[in-house]
Amino acid sequence: MNHSGETHSLQEAYQDHLVRRQGLALIKEMIKLIIDIQKHRGCTLAILSGDHFFETQLYSIQRDITEQLERIERIRIEFFTLEESKHVLQEWVCLRRQWTQDSPEENFLLHSNLISEIIKLIWHVVKRSNQLGLSEAQDQLIRFCFNDWLKMIETTAQARGLATHCAAREHNPGEIRSRLNFLHRQLKELDEQFQSALDEFAEEQAEAIQLKSQRVAYRDHLERFLSALYRDFCNRALPKMDADTIYTLGSHAVSACQQVLFSMLKRIDRAISPDLKSWIEHGEWPKSEVLAASSVTSIKAGSTTQIPPTKDDQDATNAYPSRLENAYIAK
Repeated sequence: MNHSGETHSLQEAYQDHLVRRQGLALIKEMIKLIIDIQKHRGCTLAILSGDHFFETQLYSIQRDITEQLERIERIRIEFFTLEESKHVLQEWVCLRRQWTQDSPEENFLLHSNLISEIIKLIWHVVKRSNQLGLSEAQDQLIRFCFNDWLKMIETTAQARGLATHCAAREHNPGEIRSRLNFLHRQLKELDEQFQSALDEFAEEQAEAIQLKSQRVAYRDHLERFLSALYRDFCNRALPKMDADTIYTLGSHAVSACQQVLFSMLKRIDRAISPDLKSWIEHGEWPKSEVLAASSVTSIKAGSTTQIPPTKDDQDATNAYPSRLENAYIAK
């Protein structure tokens, strides 16, 4: 390969690297949004069941969700259109305004459906930011993070929300007991899958995940939550545990799952393409390439991974913060 062709190849490799980094930054913000919506579901379920202690947390959670949506809107334009994402905003606006008018069952389903839609958008970003394809081991880790492990976190958070709801109203009807039994079984199965998945990862990946999970006492928090769930909520119509206690146990388990995910995201964030890695390890970066790389701040329109912004996108991005604050959600 001549120098001109080699430099062009390095430029492409570096631009692909930037796209991956930008995509992962957006994914991280979307995961934070999911975490906040899960908290909102748990708090509103408790309040709807009569425990107004949780109202003290609600305002800050709603503010965090609003701010998170604003951050996502500012950076999402490279990876999905306004048309693809506006239903998420619309669903949140409905929840924010009308949750007090919903039944606990409706509240649970609306929050869960919203989270499911955000997870679908995360996979759009995964594909459009070229996260897949660097290596088989990397693809395996990405699928585990953004499919299996997000499911693990959401299932734990669902169980936390429903159990908190039952504890707050001091009643656990048969249909909710059935749902909690299902979630309890699913959590045990997902945990077993997680442990077996470690054996399939590349050695250094498995080691990093295992060490992190041990450090945050993932198994300990999960087992405590599962034990309380089974003892007080899966088989009792009148749970003895109070809402704050089961919410706290569930939150520890959710947080431990999140820490495992954050550990894996750090490893994904450090990944680079084989071409780029080869240049870093075996040769000096050409001066012309350093200048080209330093000047690259965004990917040119027309690349295979970028969605060209429409006029609606541009108008929405410019108007979004004021519109969100003044027309949709009063902070």
